[in-house]
Amino acid sequence: MTANLVLGEITALGDTIVTLLSFLILMALIKKFAWHPLMKVLTDREEMINANIDKAEVAREKAEKQKAAADAQLKEVTAKANDILTRAQVEGTEMQQRIITEAKEDAIRIKVLTQKEIELERKQSLESLRSEVGALSVDIAGKIIDREINQRDQNTLIEKFIEGLDE
Repeated sequence: MTANLVLGEITALGDTIVTLLSFLILMALIKKFAWHPLMKVLTDREEMINANIDKAEVAREKAEKQKAAADAQLKEVTAKANDILTRAQVEGTEMQQRIITEAKEDAIRIKVLTQKEIELERKQSLESLRSEVGALSVDIAGKIIDREINQRDQNTLIEKFIEGLDE
């Protein structure tokens, strides 16, 4: 049994040394063949992530500039629209005043024209009445004095009769 124990101890120590040596050799091999490529992959990935972050920052700044430009353009368009509305209101008010003024002028013109037509109709009616009254008066006068009145006498009678009407 003692031989087994000594041998087991050596074996355990030998296994430990072999394991330790295998581990160190494995670490050296991993460092030589896997560690550098792994670190390169990680470095490349880090660079790619940093580049993406930079691109995102540039895109964000560009988006902010575009937003600012769009806001400025919106303000400009709004100002133009307000200006157009203001001008349209002013022009509408001016047009309304012009139409009202023209309508008043037309009404005055129509009134004056109507008054002239009434005056003309009155004069024509008076002339017609004069001739009818003259003819009637000649007939009446002829019957009264039982004789014919000449044209000159007739006109004199008409004038006197008309003067009596005007008063």
